[in-house]
Amino acid sequence: MPDRHGPLRANRFRIELDGIQIGGFRRVEIPTQRTEQVEYREGNDPTHDRALGGKTVYDDLILERGSKQENSEMFDWRQTVVEGNLDDARKEIAVILQDEQGESHLRWNFTKAWPKEYQPPSLNSGAGGGDNVAVETYVITFDEMERKDV
Repeated sequence: MPDRHGPLRANRFRIELDGIQIGGFRRVEIPTQRTEQVEYREGNDPTHDRALGGKTVYDDLILERGSKQENSEMFDWRQTVVEGNLDDARKEIAVILQDEQGESHLRWNFTKAWPKEYQPPSLNSGAGGGDNVAVETYVITFDEMERKDV
């Protein structure tokens, strides 16, 4: 069936950690995926190099959420890494993009993911409006990223 509603909106998404939905996220940066370029030239080639594909690399997944006492699962996950239990810390995490009715359409799966960085909120007594939310940031690294239709 053809798409009659255009592109999906960037503000309709959800996060799953090991298959369990966790909420409260206000911003997600899905990482860039790129393949490194390798220069190659044989002795009898012309004076220019040939571009070959090298290894594929990913940036980090970045998750931001409002600070709440009930939002402890991400910090607890980070603490597993701090305590040196990296094997236990590796989890599957997914970002799911939804339509206006809440139906899932696109999914990014991240395998063997673990939080390598935690950024506590910046506090400012003079902030007002939308800037008055304490936000925690988690930087997630992973082994592999897969994008698929749902």
